[in-house]
Amino acid sequence: MKLFDVVPGNFFSILSSRNREIYFDALMILHEMFKFELNIRVDDFIASLISILEDRAFELEEDDEMQENGLTLSGKARLILDRFTKTGWVDKEFLDGSFIEIITPRSYAIPVMKLLSELGNNALQEYNSLVFATFSGLKQAKTENESHMYEAVLSAKANTEQLQYALRSLYHGIRGFLRGIVEQQDVNLLLQDHFGEYKRMSDRIYHPIKTMDSVHRYMVPIQSLLTDILADETLLQTMRDRAMSIKKYEDETEADTEIVKAIDYILDAYQAVGDLVSEIDRKHSIYTKSSIEKIQYLMTADQSIKGKLADLLKTYASMTEGKRDRLAGIMEKNIRISRQEFFDAWSLYHKNIKSRRIDRAPLTIEQDDSFADLAEGYLLEQIKNGYPAARVRAFVEGFFATGASRVDAKDIPITDDADFILLILAVIRQNDRGMPYIVEMREGRVRRNGYLISDMTIAKKEVEKHVE
Repeated sequence: MKLFDVVPGNFFSILSSRNREIYFDALMILHEMFKFELNIRVDDFIASLISILEDRAFELEEDDEMQENGLTLSGKARLILDRFTKTGWVDKEFLDGSFIEIITPRSYAIPVMKLLSELGNNALQEYNSLVFATFSGLKQAKTENESHMYEAVLSAKANTEQLQYALRSLYHGIRGFLRGIVEQQDVNLLLQDHFGEYKRMSDRIYHPIKTMDSVHRYMVPIQSLLTDILADETLLQTMRDRAMSIKKYEDETEADTEIVKAIDYILDAYQAVGDLVSEIDRKHSIYTKSSIEKIQYLMTADQSIKGKLADLLKTYASMTEGKRDRLAGIMEKNIRISRQEFFDAWSLYHKNIKSRRIDRAPLTIEQDDSFADLAEGYLLEQIKNGYPAARVRAFVEGFFATGASRVDAKDIPITDDADFILLILAVIRQNDRGMPYIVEMREGRVRRNGYLISDMTIAKKEVEKHVE
């Protein structure tokens, strides 16, 4: 579904209007009333608008109707409400069983008002204990009430998505502060950014992730719980039954697919989250070091004639063409500058200095395989991150899409290197928990589309159906 199949075409017009600041403040009032009142009365909203319209210029839009008594504060407030109605932000209706007019925000307008509120307040969302909440929910369902494991997995996926969003937002937020260091030349503003804005972001997101919500502490237990779920067919059937009972899916196959996808998503996310946290740590260290160095540099900058001239030239380089001409004229009138050049015997080349070679015993080369081991480990980690369990499982399940339960090597489709790597990983990971297939190896080789593979048969595991 496309965006403008849901919202009207002129929905965002109020944010580009000449009165956009007034409209924004009015939306924030509406959002605050929505948070605390079930039914928003028109009279209450108009009264709140009047309080912010005093001494503020309001221009009529092209399709606004002038009020009979002129553009009073009350008239401006009602024009704003009419504008919200015309652009699809709200509806006006009567309270049930009365003649009291109320305002009903459209369903799609509510999240937009929330987003604008967060942007307007420059607020930071706090992400505390998402990893612990994921672990505790899965652990409690596993040990106390397996009938609610379906809800626990859905909650774990939602927490994981929020964690990924938080970590990526933090990473790009730090990069934004790093760009600010390069552009900022005022030491007071740098101190304000470092001990104000950056510290606030660090305290609310970075510090909790590193302390109370330790990723590395709960990452392995979460992965272990999820692989146990994939290996327990009885528990998976219980989850399918639970999913079907809420009538979210049309059949068990669809429910099973969504459950496995959710578990695979969490497993793959926690496989990569460690590297993401490490990268954030690295950026955090770079920012801290760069910020301190820039502050020290600005506080101890050269105040001599040479230093002031360097500042003057840097300012000249950053100016526009027109301003450069004016500054150059001022410099010509007040500063005597001339170029000095000279030519001597050393200007063209430097004479080589000969040295005597001394015969010595060659240094012994010690065999060190640590680099090769490190390179091999890095290569395997890159392959693992690029080909997660979900991708391997989907590749093999594609063999059985036609309904077949077995496929021989001569019938395995291999079109490129990615398929070849996935086939290798499918053979290697056949014994992993949750893999729905087995591989039967035979002697000999088979050539498929230029690739030489072992003669094998991949068969779908027979799943015991749960009987009530």
